[in-house]
Amino acid sequence: MEIKKVPPSDYEQIYRLRDYSFPSVYEGDKKEDFQYWVANSTTLGAYEDNLLIGQLLVLPLNLTVHGVNMPMGGIGFVATYPEHRNKGVMKQLMQQALISMRQKGQLVSVLAPYSVSFYRYFGWELFVDKMHYTIPRTAFPDFGKQQDDVKRFSFSLLDSELFSDVQQFHNAICAKKNGAMLRDTAWWKRIKRRQPTSHFAVIYEQQEVVGYLRYTIDQLTFGVQDFIVKNFAAEKALWRFMTAHAASVEKICGVTSQAEQMGFLFQEPQYKRELTRDVMVRIVDVERFLQQYNWRELDASLYVKITDPFCAWNEALYEINKYGKIAKVDEETVMKAHILELTIQQLSTLLLGYVTMERLAYLTNMTCTEEVIRQWERAIPSQTPFFYGYF
Repeated sequence: MEIKKVPPSDYEQIYRLRDYSFPSVYEGDKKEDFQYWVANSTTLGAYEDNLLIGQLLVLPLNLTVHGVNMPMGGIGFVATYPEHRNKGVMKQLMQQALISMRQKGQLVSVLAPYSVSFYRYFGWELFVDKMHYTIPRTAFPDFGKQQDDVKRFSFSLLDSELFSDVQQFHNAICAKKNGAMLRDTAWWKRIKRRQPTSHFAVIYEQQEVVGYLRYTIDQLTFGVQDFIVKNFAAEKALWRFMTAHAASVEKICGVTSQAEQMGFLFQEPQYKRELTRDVMVRIVDVERFLQQYNWRELDASLYVKITDPFCAWNEALYEINKYGKIAKVDEETVMKAHILELTIQQLSTLLLGYVTMERLAYLTNMTCTEEVIRQWERAIPSQTPFFYGYF
């Protein structure tokens, strides 16, 4: 078996394997979108006798981690022909993907797992709780009657000035978030290809964008795709816009973060919710990640020892001093009770803010002192992650 970057001459094999392995065959705009990302990603293939038997794509994206925008590798379109499974194809592809991401400076990686346990084996861990909601017309919120400054457009009737405002606003808000993706022109083109029927509603205050909604209306359902706001006033304005469709839709459906507590101030907050955990994250390069991390409060040196079987370069004892400087140190020079020992999965989910230090201490048999645990709690920002991207 040979693992290598797929040359353009073999892209047709990539398309065939994708169409065989996934429920729907790509045609039209979706196929055009897939072709773009095959050509502009790290597209890895497993070969036997010069024939492609397995593949994955590492999309060059980004992830905001507590307000710091970090290069990210998005793993997608993972597939192997059934007759070649159980031969270690995916193991070799994942190992090569990790090496490639490190070489390209992609400090973190995100994927949507078909099996959580499978990707945990390779070092990824859950980091997002998504809440899918369905609000029937009888539970639509009432935030009063007010004339909001709303401007509307769609991909089919594009207003370039409004669309530019949306793109700038989206990135300005997401740059301050944790677990968000900034969107460049290529990503907006991808959204347009894959969701061409999207509409936009943009809320302005004193000629400044304070919120926007991307949505569809299909078969009496108002589908929320993006809901990004600057403040609660903008949020209420968008709800007024959505509920103004009550005569033509039966329900509003969408997805948000469980931590947002959406609907808390609704008059009728008893509507259907479904929790899913379908996004995983992994730190690819620990040392460089720690160097860029937005530490909250460092009042003493912290020490963390990392276990990472698939990335030998990460296995070390790291010191984070009170100035945020990172260094690899000799274990013999540090008291064992001062060392926090973590797997790469535990470190990833901890620093991304999905699991608290207190919870992690409860779930694991930590040998460090209570004071060390408190120091880590003070050092890690408390912002909950939510990832809106899909690939």
